[in-house]
Amino acid sequence: MKYRGVVYDVGLKFTDAGFSVDPFEPALAEHDMRTIANDLHANAVRIEGEEIDRLVTASRAAHAAGLTVFFNPWKMNIGHDETRAYLAQAAVAAEQLRNEGVDIVFLTGCEYSIFSDGIFPGSSYAERGMWMAAQMGGAHLTGSPAALPDSLREKSVKLNEVLRSFTETIRASFGGPVTYSAGTWEDIDWSIFDIVGLDYYRRAETEEEYVAGLEAHRHSKPLVVMEVGCCTYEGAAVHGDGGFVVLEGANPDGTGIWRDGVVPTRSEREQADYVERQLELLDGAGVDAVFVFVFSFPAMRTGEGAKDLDMAGFSLVKTFAQDDPRSKVMPPWEPKEAFHRLAEVYRRHAATTSSNQ
Repeated sequence: MKYRGVVYDVGLKFTDAGFSVDPFEPALAEHDMRTIANDLHANAVRIEGEEIDRLVTASRAAHAAGLTVFFNPWKMNIGHDETRAYLAQAAVAAEQLRNEGVDIVFLTGCEYSIFSDGIFPGSSYAERGMWMAAQMGGAHLTGSPAALPDSLREKSVKLNEVLRSFTETIRASFGGPVTYSAGTWEDIDWSIFDIVGLDYYRRAETEEEYVAGLEAHRHSKPLVVMEVGCCTYEGAAVHGDGGFVVLEGANPDGTGIWRDGVVPTRSEREQADYVERQLELLDGAGVDAVFVFVFSFPAMRTGEGAKDLDMAGFSLVKTFAQDDPRSKVMPPWEPKEAFHRLAEVYRRHAATTSSNQ
């Protein structure tokens, strides 16, 4: 495995409610990048976010910490033309970083069919997700895209046309490698890209099924798992990337609106066990990189009981609530068990890699 990575969010707009990171603090980003490099023993970071200035700031901090940057500009819920213009601006910024010496890979997008307008029916992530789920019949695909329903394969034709046009726009300004972060429901034409990128979570399928499913995604190019991770409550592992659905919103008093009125039982061990085992499986399968989702997610903070929104998050650190004095110091978070478990996995991998060189 060439790259040991984590995903780092600098602010996305999943809805009109605002950024997932607000405010963005450059000093904290610098601290976090040093932590990712020195304490987690990672050598790469996927930096995702909407505002290009934030992406650039975090990328420079990552470079200063010795990390390879997977640069992921991501503006959700817009159409093809607006996305193309946005990526053109981001490509100019990424090329400037490359000229500064940043080791950088450009991500054309992430699960574009569900997060943006114009491929799947629906005017929001929720509507598009409901349409996709209806086509899948509740199944979770990790194997061959050939097993997709015809409706999804047909949508992938248009998706590939759009991704090709985006990549042509990016390459007009950016001279480094280009990839994409695909959902397993997207049948991607990987001839467009230099690297195969896949968001690859395990739900209820067996370990053998999960590993075997990777074979359909090998295309004589580097294979990168762009996302894998788990929420922080008992039973989260079998839900994989869908674990967040237990939280349906928040009340004015800060308590969560939990599905069926049931507050989950916090389990950092469940998250840690999942992350550790997935890394073992993916490393054994010979992937070229893994990015664990996600380093921090301050939009879902920790608390007591029903206020512990962090349980429904994938973060490796828990961010303290704003009324907690610990939220006012640097850093405003505390490592979870998964952080320490991942650090040990990456430490061992780094030592093994070094001894084999």
